[in-house]
Amino acid sequence: MQALEDFMLARYIPRLFYKGGRTPLYLTFFVTNRCNLKCEHCFYSAELNLPTQEMTVDEIDKMASTMDPFPVLNYSGGEPFLRDDLDDVTHAFYKHNQTNYLTIPTNGTYLKKTQEILPRMLEKCPDMLVTLNFSVDGLEEEHNRIRSGGKGGSGLFKTTMKTFEALKPMKKEYKNLRMGFITTFTATNQDQIDDVYDYLKGQGPDNVTINLIRGTPKDPAVKNIDISKFRHVTQRIKNDLMDAKLPGFDPFLAAMSTRRYDLILKTYEEKKFQTLCYASRIFGVLYPNGDVYPCEMFGPEKLIGNIRDFDMDFRKLWFSKRNKEIADWVVDTKCFCTHECNASCNISFNAGEFTKAGTRAAGLVAKKILA
Repeated sequence: MQALEDFMLARYIPRLFYKGGRTPLYLTFFVTNRCNLKCEHCFYSAELNLPTQEMTVDEIDKMASTMDPFPVLNYSGGEPFLRDDLDDVTHAFYKHNQTNYLTIPTNGTYLKKTQEILPRMLEKCPDMLVTLNFSVDGLEEEHNRIRSGGKGGSGLFKTTMKTFEALKPMKKEYKNLRMGFITTFTATNQDQIDDVYDYLKGQGPDNVTINLIRGTPKDPAVKNIDISKFRHVTQRIKNDLMDAKLPGFDPFLAAMSTRRYDLILKTYEEKKFQTLCYASRIFGVLYPNGDVYPCEMFGPEKLIGNIRDFDMDFRKLWFSKRNKEIADWVVDTKCFCTHECNASCNISFNAGEFTKAGTRAAGLVAKKILA
């Protein structure tokens, strides 16, 4: 499968040098705003569970048919598995856009739904690598409190870990499935973050990712972080990635991840532009109701438009005068942030950054061969 992935990704190499003329290569899709939890660090909390006319599968299929092939799709929400048709949504992109990589964050509280939806998705999209990331933000007591909005949340941690364990055997049947953990680093969990990482790593995941708190969270106090603690734990992750200590080791993805942590730390500490941002050119964000933005860090003032107003034609929206103005603004203002998805995109499709990551990946391959 790796050889096929490498062959399919080779088509995107020209985009390292020419960024125009195509729809996004990197799409974040908030598939639903429905959620059963009240996480204190959620930057999307104001929109959760509001009445929303979510795009239907037919609408998504029509929209995808107007988009060019693209390799990376990130789901967000809300809890993605509250969409019973998530497999059909995914297949629309697989069918029309030959999407290679999909990441799905989940709070892991819907075992039965996930057991029903995930196999259908993997069977319909056999050449798509699907990474299921379980959100765990602390050890048991702390995780329960964080994810329930400070109300205790009895049983949430055990439920998530039970779901992770119940789904692990699925990896033997579906070679295109990876499973990992994702933790949001906040002022609340920073003092136990090393213990959290040790615990999660010990559960046998393919990856463990720790993201820096961003946006406007439900509780603003969670942004009062000690960045030295983030630097310490991410250095541990980088060391483990470089030493191939996680089961899902991939040299290029490991190199990309280590470079991403470097970039995010430098951006946070220096509070200034580090590398060109490709929001509104290569990166885009789609919301459940069809609103399209250049980045999830922006508010209504940077709305490109609603896909329904363009008869579900993504090309018309993406190549509109409005989006060109926003893309130019992003470049002219040297816009920057610490958003991990943006950082990954900016590294992947920047010739200089890509070369650095590629060189690091080559070193990892050589190290593994010589070990």
